[in-house]
Amino acid sequence: MTSEKRSLIKEVAIVTIAVLVVCHVLYHLRSIPFINTYLSVIVAFILLYAPIIVLWFKRRRVIFFETDSRHFMRSLLMTLIVSLIVFPAFILFAHLWQILIIGYSKFRPAPFPGLTRVIFYQLLLVSLPEEFYFRGYVQPALNSVFRPRWKIFGVDLGWSWIVTAAVFAVAHTIITYQWWHFAIFFPGLVFGWLKEKTGAITSPILFHATSNILMNWFARSYV
Repeated sequence: MTSEKRSLIKEVAIVTIAVLVVCHVLYHLRSIPFINTYLSVIVAFILLYAPIIVLWFKRRRVIFFETDSRHFMRSLLMTLIVSLIVFPAFILFAHLWQILIIGYSKFRPAPFPGLTRVIFYQLLLVSLPEEFYFRGYVQPALNSVFRPRWKIFGVDLGWSWIVTAAVFAVAHTIITYQWWHFAIFFPGLVFGWLKEKTGAITSPILFHATSNILMNWFARSYV
């Protein structure tokens, strides 16, 4: 491994650890009213500006978003196609999990008050900053370290895809532990595939936000 590749791995590791430590500390300082009120905004700010600052100092240019309207429309189309493939299978599996494993008796569609607010929250304060950091900064950096090894549904992927999804899942646990966080690895793979397929993070952002909204509604719909 060249010194440049070792330097990239070291950079990503240091920045990611620093970001997660700060977010972990902030999460446990929620007893402070200001932090409790603006925690999501602060974390989003950190996830957005940490890579911007690093890339600015390193004088590296990364394309986060589409370069033209046709590129943008292709990203939207890919998001729709993947959603139509993934979400029906996910709903079936999640339904069986809720009934057979968790022990709920039936599905009753939950109301969704404040849907517009939830959509904007998931897009701007959750999906955008998380995808900006992990699929916009971490995955492209690791792509320079690990060569593609597999072609999956027409996309060349390597260990950077796997490692980014794993770090993405572990990051949630470091900030606040939940036993089911290991499962975040799997949607992380979809987000990473979409990034490589489209060459931008718009599709991962949209799919990520939709996944969170759907899961929130789905989990509240069992009694």
